[in-house]
Amino acid sequence: MRISIDKNIVEFMPENNTEKAEFEALWKMLIDCNGTALKLTPVGEYNPNKNDKSAAFYIEGLDASNKPPVSIVVQEDCTVWCRTCNKLVNLKKGDAIPVCCGKVMEIVD
Repeated sequence: MRISIDKNIVEFMPENNTEKAEFEALWKMLIDCNGTALKLTPVGEYNPNKNDKSAAFYIEGLDASNKPPVSIVVQEDCTVWCRTCNKLVNLKKGDAIPVCCGKVMEIVD
């Protein structure tokens, strides 16, 4: 993952398919279709000279009991619905059910 900083804007650029999928899951946790956004707050310290070279962030506003949704792949063409915002999405066999408003959408047909 490449990171670019320009004044007060930080850009994260995934460099492979795994990073793209993980970043998309994070993005969907942080942003919902009602315009509400959660915040990432740094936790602890980041020291690149230690063995553990990762940085940790806390997601403000996310219920601690919430876990990132597990990808569910549909077995046939269907439509899914967001109970919060009433958004409908048509899926094809093999597509993953998307997350909307912080929750996995529901199959309606």
